[in-house]
Amino acid sequence: MKIIRDLENLAIKDKVTATIGGYDGIHLGHQKIISKVVQKSKESKTKSALITFKPLPKIYFAKKNFELLTIYKKMKILQGSAVDYMILLRFSNPLISMTSKDFIENILIKKINICSLSVGHDFKFGHNQTGNVDDLKSYAEKGFFSLHIEEKHTLDGERISSSSIRDSILQNNFDKASKMLGRPYSVSGNIIHGDKRGSTIGFPTANIKLEPNVLLSGVYAVSTYINEKIYYGVANIGYRPTFDGEKYLFEAHIFDFFSNLYGKRMEFDIISKIRETRKFSGIEELKKYINKDIKSAKEIFKLR
Repeated sequence: MKIIRDLENLAIKDKVTATIGGYDGIHLGHQKIISKVVQKSKESKTKSALITFKPLPKIYFAKKNFELLTIYKKMKILQGSAVDYMILLRFSNPLISMTSKDFIENILIKKINICSLSVGHDFKFGHNQTGNVDDLKSYAEKGFFSLHIEEKHTLDGERISSSSIRDSILQNNFDKASKMLGRPYSVSGNIIHGDKRGSTIGFPTANIKLEPNVLLSGVYAVSTYINEKIYYGVANIGYRPTFDGEKYLFEAHIFDFFSNLYGKRMEFDIISKIRETRKFSGIEELKKYINKDIKSAKEIFKLR
C-alpha cells in the first residue's frame, strides 16, 4: 500500500476505484466497504484507494480529540486489506475553503483520477460542507465516474457507526465497541521513560505518551501480549492530578512482569473501566487505591 500525504504535485495516472470518508475506527461496516472497493478494482483492473482526512473534520470543528484510531494504527490495519493507496487529505483552510465543484473536479477527477467512487449516503464536502451525494450524482450521470451509495451496516439490529462505538466506550461497554470494530478496542505506542514514581512505590508502569482524547480518562483493566504471551494489568489513562496533572499519559502496571520494555512498541486492549480519575491526599492513599484497582481488575479478568 502506498501512502499519499501531499496532492500538490500529484496526478495519479492509473484509474482509481475509491471510497472516501472519515473512516474513524475502520469498523465492520467500513471493512465491508473497503473489501468491495478492492474487489471492484480487481474486476475493473484499476487501483483501489481509501481517501480520508487528517484531522477528521468532526474533530477539527469540535476542537477536541475523540478519534478511535491514530493514523499509525489506521495505516497498520489497511496494510492487510490489499488497498493500493491510502490518500490523506490535510483538513486545513485550503481544503475547507474549496468549493464542492473544485473538490470534485480538481481533487477527485484531476488529481486522483477517480473512475468509481463509493460513499455513505450522508457524505458532505466542500466549503461549509455544501457538497453532498446529489452533487456527486450529477457528475456520475455525466459519465465522469460511477457512483455507489453504501448501505448502512448493522450488528444485532443496530447500525454500526463510529458514533455508536464512541458512545459504547464512554458507557464502559467495551464488549459492544469491540464487536462493532471487529477487534478489541486498544491503545498503542512506544514505551517511554517516566518519572519512575511507580517503581518507587512498588507499582512499576509501562508508559505511553498519547494525544489527549476525551474518550479515555480514568483507571482501566487492560491486557497485552509480550512475546506471544498474554499479560493482564491495570492502567491509568489521562492526567495525574495527584502529581503535576499536565501530561496526558497511558501508564500500565502489568501483573507478574518485570522486564525492561523501554522503546518497545506495544498495544494494550482496553477491557473495562474501573473508576474515574481522582486526586489523592498523598502517596499512601494512592497506594491504597492502586491495590483496590488491581483487585478489581483481577476480578474482571476472572469473569472473562
